[in-house]
Amino acid sequence: MTFHQVPFFVPSVLFIWLIAIPLVEEYLQKYKFVSAVNAFRKLQDDPSCQLLDIRDRKSLAYLNSPNLKFLNKSVLQVEFRLGDEDDFVKAVLKNFEEPANATVCVIDNFDGNSIKVAELLVKNGFKEAYAVRGGIRGKKGWQEIQETLLPTSVHIYPKKRSKLSNQPETNGGIRREDKNNSDSTSVAPPSVKSSSKVIDNKDFGSSSPATESEDRSRPSSPYPNYPELKPPSSPTPSRPK
Repeated sequence: MTFHQVPFFVPSVLFIWLIAIPLVEEYLQKYKFVSAVNAFRKLQDDPSCQLLDIRDRKSLAYLNSPNLKFLNKSVLQVEFRLGDEDDFVKAVLKNFEEPANATVCVIDNFDGNSIKVAELLVKNGFKEAYAVRGGIRGKKGWQEIQETLLPTSVHIYPKKRSKLSNQPETNGGIRREDKNNSDSTSVAPPSVKSSSKVIDNKDFGSSSPATESEDRSRPSSPYPNYPELKPPSSPTPSRPK
């Protein structure tokens, strides 16, 4: 090799070492990242491909898995927790008769644990496992690309929280349900709120001192202006002579 050939040889070796070999290894690797749209294409084109949602219950309650009914498929939901890998693998294997012939697309909220799960599944006998890049909510994830690249039937949206509702109670109050809180609180009706004075039982059946003194000074006779409190006697007509 001449001196003039060295500048061309070195870049070629570096290209093969740094780019070509990693690309080949990634292609041959049975577990790897895949974009959300390519994951959908695999689910659509490969009858053996299954979508595995590894999010926890809280995440599923807020944002459910994609609906794949039009593909005659259902989404497998098995929560993945670090340190509980053995039980996780057992739970997943129960849903596959022939894991060696099955392909799995693993989806998470983002893509932190999905590649770990993909590797774990391949090591436990699955044919292939793909980690959905971006997951459900991440950058270029399922939600971000669904409006432009995925059919409407597989779109996913956060579940709507219950709106503020006022329901009358039996006691005339109002039951208010806050959309951010499942607890309900009773609120008094406006008519009750406006009259907020507290009335004690001792106020009933008792009169004020001024009223009592007036009652005592007032005579019991209906003729107070006549002598001896009696009405004048009418004159007796004289007998005829």
